[in-house]
Amino acid sequence: MVTVSIPHSGGLEALLASLGPADTLNDFAQRHLAPIDTYDRQRGTALMITLEAFLDAGASLEATALRLGTHRNTVRYRLRCIAGLLDRDIHDPRVALELHLALRIRETRSPASLDTAP
Repeated sequence: MVTVSIPHSGGLEALLASLGPADTLNDFAQRHLAPIDTYDRQRGTALMITLEAFLDAGASLEATALRLGTHRNTVRYRLRCIAGLLDRDIHDPRVALELHLALRIRETRSPASLDTAP
């Protein structure tokens, strides 16, 4: 059995930063997150923050609501909006993984490299 040692100090973000090319990773992140970015920007909402909190909380409505300081029904509503924007089931583990990776990629890249045309 071959094991790969990934330094604990950097975690997933360090691994993603080491992958490349950067354009490919940025495209992946944008492809998955652009509809949410656009919606938030146009309407002044916080769907991206909700998505990140939800995924970081292990898809727990209660934990997400606590992190955001809001009611879990508000979280439920926002998640339905996100699912509608993406036309994907964000409760599907594969979809959640893709979205979580896209969010982590964004964290490893500079904000200017992630800008998209409106």
